[in-house]
Amino acid sequence: MFCEPDISYNRHLKSLLLQNGFDVYCPNDNVEINDKTRSDISAEKIYNLDINELMQCNVFLCRIGLDCGTMWESGYMDCLSKHVDSTRYFGCIGLTTDIRLQTTPDVSKSGIDNQSMYLDQFIIGGLKLSLGVVFNEEQLIAKLKEIECENS
Repeated sequence: MFCEPDISYNRHLKSLLLQNGFDVYCPNDNVEINDKTRSDISAEKIYNLDINELMQCNVFLCRIGLDCGTMWESGYMDCLSKHVDSTRYFGCIGLTTDIRLQTTPDVSKSGIDNQSMYLDQFIIGGLKLSLGVVFNEEQLIAKLKEIECENS
């Protein structure tokens, strides 16, 4: 969410979700925290603004990666859905479009010679126990429509 290709993709996802009738909050478009010309933006302000937006959502979509802020938000939504109000907060969906995940691991090779990609299994376990992991935009839209039908 911090470099131009990721920002562009996040905005593309936002547009796709809006076209499919979903309300969307995209943190990349939040001027309150992304105007880098301002000097009053603090870690606490970013946290509070993001959590306030998260509390308005019922599904958290995260692109699976190594950003610890996204993983914190994912865990926060998971807690809301399991321990606060499961009729209001439905959980988290992980999206990964990384083609390396299509590679079958080769048990005869280890480390960097094994042409498979590692994802943090704690994060994957949490996402699987929440709303799951999808591997492309079509699966994402289908999963969100399924959640919408189940909860309407």
